[in-house]
Amino acid sequence: MTDIKQITDMLRGSQAKSAGGTQVAKAQDENTTVDRSNQLQEIEMSTDQNEQLLLNGKFEGDPGQSLEGDIGLDLDTIRLPQDFGASGGVKKLVTTVPLRKPNKSLFIRTHASFRMDVSLLKYGNENDLYLVMPGMISELGEFPKAHRVVLATDRTNTPFIWPLTLPDPDHPNMWHTSAMEADVVAQSQWIRVESNKNLGAYEIFVAQGQLSAPSWPEMPWNQLVSIAFKQKIIDSPDHVVAQKLRGEL
Repeated sequence: MTDIKQITDMLRGSQAKSAGGTQVAKAQDENTTVDRSNQLQEIEMSTDQNEQLLLNGKFEGDPGQSLEGDIGLDLDTIRLPQDFGASGGVKKLVTTVPLRKPNKSLFIRTHASFRMDVSLLKYGNENDLYLVMPGMISELGEFPKAHRVVLATDRTNTPFIWPLTLPDPDHPNMWHTSAMEADVVAQSQWIRVESNKNLGAYEIFVAQGQLSAPSWPEMPWNQLVSIAFKQKIIDSPDHVVAQKLRGEL
């Protein structure tokens, strides 16, 4: 029979092994926890750095990597240049030239040469202006009025034709006279024209800054006039407006 001393030694050896195993397992668990903590810190630092680079537009990660499902692009390759609005090698075709007064909120210039005196007729609810050929003036009686049509442009480089009513020498109208004065100033300076009903005339405001020279369309004056008055030229008694003024339609 195994004596009591041998049994006691066996039990103590077993407890020592068990305690040793527990200490080893505990140490392994602690090392694993430390490793995981270090990995999490590295991931957080890497994420913070990438987010900062993305905010600055300087992310230089592996193109194959992705952040939140997005491909890491070189932002400089997709950023628009400062002159993105310029269309190199493209010439804008002028197909519409408005016939109107200047917008009171925009500064304008008028062309010193592109101007002429013509006869215009207002017709319709919108007071559309029709160009009356000289041979039709007497045919239409008192309706045609003498105007000066002037090429103008604003700060958006939008050309338009400004119809100025020629003042009656015998019965001058301050609206007509002040508009003619505005045209004279606008040939050399940027101005803004605003109506003043209390004054009964237009007020002229000159730009205070050093604005760039106006940009004029590369098109002959006669073509610009043709575009502005397309389908609105009364050149014969058979024109629909002439017939309506005679009460035939």
